[in-house]
Amino acid sequence: MVLIFPVLILFLFFVVAAGRLTDAKSDVVSAASDAARAASIQGSQGAATSAARDIAEETLDGEGVQCDGGARVEMRYEPEFGRGATVHAIVRCDVRTDDLALLNLPGVVTITQEAYEPIDSYRSL
Repeated sequence: MVLIFPVLILFLFFVVAAGRLTDAKSDVVSAASDAARAASIQGSQGAATSAARDIAEETLDGEGVQCDGGARVEMRYEPEFGRGATVHAIVRCDVRTDDLALLNLPGVVTITQEAYEPIDSYRSL
């Protein structure tokens, strides 16, 4: 029992770390999807970029994800913002892991997710 107990405790810490990172990744996927969708329904590129950043931060805050330094949202419009274009949202979140004892994980793990959303070809801008 003396030999097995430390191994079980270490395994438990790894399970907690994996769970935290998996949950954060899932939430960043949702934030990227929400940002792309919010941008695709706006009337101008400036409004789209602003709406995407706001909704990504709101989604992460609502899920309780703590991004070290805040979420970073990058927007691209291919070919350019307008009917028939594609909105490309990239959300990056630095998740702290140095508070998990005994694992010697890096202090911050960066999670990056991308989402695409088309702008409707038949709507007016």
